[in-house]
Amino acid sequence: MNSVQKFSQMIRVFLLSFCFLIFCNSTIAQTEGDSVIQVGFTGSQPFVIPGTDSEGISVDLWREVAFQGDLNYELTHFKNVTAGLDAVKSQTVDVLVGPITINSDRAANVTFSQPFFETEMAILAPKIEQGFWDYVKPIFSTTFLFGVLGLFFLLSIVGVLLWVVERKTLTPEGKNGTVRGIGNGIWLAIVTMTTVGYGDFAPRTLSGRVIVGIWMIVSLITATSFVAGIATTISQIKGEDETITSLLHLEGKEVAVPDNEKIIDNITTVGGRPTPVSNIDEGFDRLANGEVDALVYDVIALEYTFNQHGGDEFVLSKKNILPQNYGFAFFEATSLKKLVDIEILKLKESGEIQKVIDRWVNSGE
Repeated sequence: MNSVQKFSQMIRVFLLSFCFLIFCNSTIAQTEGDSVIQVGFTGSQPFVIPGTDSEGISVDLWREVAFQGDLNYELTHFKNVTAGLDAVKSQTVDVLVGPITINSDRAANVTFSQPFFETEMAILAPKIEQGFWDYVKPIFSTTFLFGVLGLFFLLSIVGVLLWVVERKTLTPEGKNGTVRGIGNGIWLAIVTMTTVGYGDFAPRTLSGRVIVGIWMIVSLITATSFVAGIATTISQIKGEDETITSLLHLEGKEVAVPDNEKIIDNITTVGGRPTPVSNIDEGFDRLANGEVDALVYDVIALEYTFNQHGGDEFVLSKKNILPQNYGFAFFEATSLKKLVDIEILKLKESGEIQKVIDRWVNSGE
């Protein structure tokens, strides 16, 4: 074989190799472009709307991300977050979207995206109107009655002492006016305590003035303590019947909460009795049926439910309870996660995420 033939053969081999590389690259690019991302979604309404075909905040946010990133995907619904995270760990799905709380326990098994929403817990409770009995009931409380009886007993002692040392002044009839004299002594003690000072009776003897002087000082302390005790009693009794609007009002109450250890511990700490529920619909049903006194849940889900069913029967209280972040879950940090992180940040910066949330929350009004 001469040199010309060898050169010609080398040219053919080079051209064939070049064409083969172009074909492979084209095939790979086409395969990557046509690859379908498996996306799981989960959550309660309004993040996932029951009875619909892939609708809710979670899915709308993913669609925005996928549109901006030019991603092909298939959606799979999971009943709850636990089932969805198990699918991520087994790599059945590439990403799980929804109101997935970012915490250390979950971060040990999966990788989270940038938080797409900062949320908190809120309280939904029946509205309780104050009636006439609620305002007069403190007067018949044990604390109030014991306070009145104790004060009357103290006034009686002072009245008797004044009668003993000021008998002729308080009862001109002398020994024959015992009942009237003690009554006048009690009257003098009352007007002295209240600083009215009508002047119809006044101590004339040194002993009487000493007793009245001591009583003036004692009565100031007694009256102040008595009024403070009554005010405390009234506020406590009214507080028990008022609408639940804060964590402190949950003491001794049955409270429906998500099946989340951190939330359950917080409700237990304030003296509440938590009842875990699987979703907000179950929690609201328990509240509406009177099985629980309040419902503590994600503020977005509660606001959506309140707008749909609340009316004038319930009160929604936002008290910055247990702030937390929501994100999407991946098995590991991949190029897909990086793309999603960038698109989430863009949507947050443009305010589009808040618009999606507001649109779904307000749709329940």
